Amino acid sequence: MKIIITEKQMSKLAGNKITCKCGHSWVKEDGDEHPYLCHSCGWDQDQGKYDKKELKKFWDNYDGEINEKWSEKYKQSIDCNNAKGFSQRAHCQGRKKRK
Repeated sequence: MKIIITEKQMSKLAGNKITCKCGHSWVKEDGDEHPYLCHSCGWDQDQGKYDKKELKKFWDNYDGEINEKWSEKYKQSIDCNNAKGFSQRAHCQGRKKRK
């Protein structure tokens, strides 16, 4: 038996975590004007289309810092024999070059 559910229904089942088709994920926050808008690519899960206008409005009004640095603990936890994803593989290659 197949059960087909919408993305909204899936987000309710999965909690407040929303995953975009580009792979970016975030937690739905209370008071967010556009909780289903991906701030990476501009895809709006609710409308089912790209909304570049709202994406630009978000980044123009953004006043926080983007902190994407890895902690030392995370860097040490990466298994270079089984690196997951492009970023971890690049990190391991850099680690090998320094040795």
